[in-house]
Amino acid sequence: MSIEIVSTVQDPACTEGFVGRHLLLDVQTSTPRGITETTAVHHLLEGLSNALDMTLVYPPIVARFPFAANELSRFVESLKAEGIQANAVYAMEQLLARRQNEEAGISGMTVWLESHAAIHTWTEENFFSFDAYSCKDFDPEKALDYVLRFFDVQSYNGLDIVRTIDAPQQVRVIDSRRREAA
Repeated sequence: MSIEIVSTVQDPACTEGFVGRHLLLDVQTSTPRGITETTAVHHLLEGLSNALDMTLVYPPIVARFPFAANELSRFVESLKAEGIQANAVYAMEQLLARRQNEEAGISGMTVWLESHAAIHTWTEENFFSFDAYSCKDFDPEKALDYVLRFFDVQSYNGLDIVRTIDAPQQVRVIDSRRREAA
């Protein structure tokens, strides 16, 4: 994996006002492997916590989209119970009926004593977004390698940000396509 340096990032321990590292990734996959599997997302978040030596406050919480659809269904039912029969209510019912049997995206999050990691997948797009923030510094290359091994990655890009107080944030751009061209 390769990270392109946009601005020089010093050793965070030497960075004045260091408050944490934030890794943000957008990843295009070639297959839906991993992005449709709640178990894979759970293992990813749990294993990443161990790999980066983070302290789990809660085990990973992973949910598939239909859980959100159930809440939306209850909302639509409450509107109908109040006698609201608007076009918007009908449109929501139709959308929910179509989505009921679809393979849908997954969201997962884990809370660390040092902060968090989260992932959101879009199965129809073979895409996921990931972020991890910690007040305890971690190796972004190690995190990147760990996250990407759970999926059939086509390309990725993102940011590695050293966050600070009273000093400019230090940002590195992560881009798989630039690495392949080099």
